[in-house]
Amino acid sequence: MLHFAKSSILLTFGLLLAVHAAPQVSSLFIFKDPATSDNDAIKTTGFDTVVTFALNIQSNGDILYPLSALGGGSPDVLLVSDGSYVGGSKYADLMKSYKIDSTIKRVEATVGPYGLIQQFVSNNGTGASTVLYRNLAALKAAWNLDAINNDDEETYDMQSTVAFAAMVGAIGLKYSAAPYTNIDYWAEAVTKINSQSPDLFDRVYLQCYDGGAGNDPGQWQTALGIPITPILWVVNSAKPIYGKTPEQAQSLFTQYKAEGVSGGGYWNNYDIEQQNSSYIDYFEAIGSAFT
Repeated sequence: MLHFAKSSILLTFGLLLAVHAAPQVSSLFIFKDPATSDNDAIKTTGFDTVVTFALNIQSNGDILYPLSALGGGSPDVLLVSDGSYVGGSKYADLMKSYKIDSTIKRVEATVGPYGLIQQFVSNNGTGASTVLYRNLAALKAAWNLDAINNDDEETYDMQSTVAFAAMVGAIGLKYSAAPYTNIDYWAEAVTKINSQSPDLFDRVYLQCYDGGAGNDPGQWQTALGIPITPILWVVNSAKPIYGKTPEQAQSLFTQYKAEGVSGGGYWNNYDIEQQNSSYIDYFEAIGSAFT
């Protein structure tokens, strides 16, 4: 019993060191059509991670980029069908270009809705022959993706979450999440996913605005044991009360740094451009806080 307790203490201490030694993250959620975004600014300002929000799984497993419902209202694009990338070169080239002559090192895509993913996993499994596996593999290859982001805010089904994450890992991708609540659920998900595939679930982009405005990133990082990147909403016209100027963001990120969190990020690029805000000012708010 004494030996087990000592081992547990050492393991916990090692985990805390690993979390606090993690490299800082500067992330940006892409909510505007990438074809009409200021990609030069996004690529060269200093952000190291972009998360494309949000691709929709269809009832037959197809993957749709629902641009008409996102910032800017461009036409929807069918990206993947029956294991083949059918979206053409436009968005594939754009996504691959994010890591060319750029500070960006990691490109993710948010995929949902999670209720439908749960159905696919429950009904068909997660093997390499399933349509969900083949379609995500085709998307990874076409877009040079590094991770799939889970934005589940209502389903919270542990069994399918763990199975889906394992499938994502088998495809060669990392797994992340962007929660705003349900800390106990996500802590359990991290434990179960990473016990099967260590470091597969490697990031959480914690919403610290709107429904997550009261979140304490340090508390989440302690509970989950993996790097937490707090996400703030930039100045916007949708819910102005939650929008932060670069100066306000820097003040909050400075507070979060004291809790040992892993950098910071923003929701979203559409609002930065729609409000004529500055990518440089928003990035420097992160850089100044975490230097």
